[in-house]
Amino acid sequence: MALLAAFIFAWTSIFFTTAGRRLGVTTVNLLRLPGAALCLGCMHLVLKGTVWPAGLAVQDQVWIGLSGVVGLAVGDSALFKAFTMVGPRRSMTMMALAPVYTTIIAWGLLGEHLNLWGILGIVVIIAGVMTATLGKGNGLGEFGRLPPKVLKTGILFALIGSLGQGLGSVFAKMGMTGPSSGGAGVDPLGATLIRLTWATVIYWLAVVPRLDVRGTRDALRDRKGVGALGIAILMGPFISVWISLVAIRHTEAGIAQVLLGMVPIFVVVPAWIVYRDRPTPLSLAGIVVAVGGGALLFLR
Repeated sequence: MALLAAFIFAWTSIFFTTAGRRLGVTTVNLLRLPGAALCLGCMHLVLKGTVWPAGLAVQDQVWIGLSGVVGLAVGDSALFKAFTMVGPRRSMTMMALAPVYTTIIAWGLLGEHLNLWGILGIVVIIAGVMTATLGKGNGLGEFGRLPPKVLKTGILFALIGSLGQGLGSVFAKMGMTGPSSGGAGVDPLGATLIRLTWATVIYWLAVVPRLDVRGTRDALRDRKGVGALGIAILMGPFISVWISLVAIRHTEAGIAQVLLGMVPIFVVVPAWIVYRDRPTPLSLAGIVVAVGGGALLFLR
């Protein structure tokens, strides 16, 4: 299930890239967030009998909600912008840094111990990502040879996305296992629903007052873009989240996270097929090393 979730999310990044380039990142996020929240609300109703998690303390809900704002509204918005600028392969390689941010921030905010294996994992991830970014494009494909300014800006957006994911994970953990939860914890599915709902509300409040309604309406006439977005919403926030929870439930959390972290490897093939974005051998080796560093972090 974990491997399947990683494989599906790799293809999800391809569909989000297509949707973002055809519809615009703002339009994608305006529809992605409430669409995903609706899907997860239906899932929660089927599995739990309610459309919203019950018995959750306000303090815990605030922390989980803030994690959605940071990780899903801000972080994913930056990531999708990176998709459209430097492609899904480079963007997802930068996302391999998210566990590094999570570990360092959790060390400071939650007092989680960082042992020698954890430090080694961080070093290996950073080395792998740096190695992957050394590989130059071969001039083929839509993201093969980019202007330096576009490449640097796209990488910066991907780094913001990975930072948002890392900080969002820590905030979510503070809400799911904080003092207000009484140590019992909060169901991951319910926490994901809260994250998406908060992200939707904040994003809409920030964007809708300044929205180009006519431009957005015209963009939605692009059936290929809308179709790609619909598929991405079903594959990513709905199906992959669901089966990743199944994976975490039926195996050790560390093993599940290692397998879920293989997205940067899995995305190489669909990026090559769809955009002819072929990595150099050096870049591919860096991606593998970065994922191996993530394994050291999660299995330490």
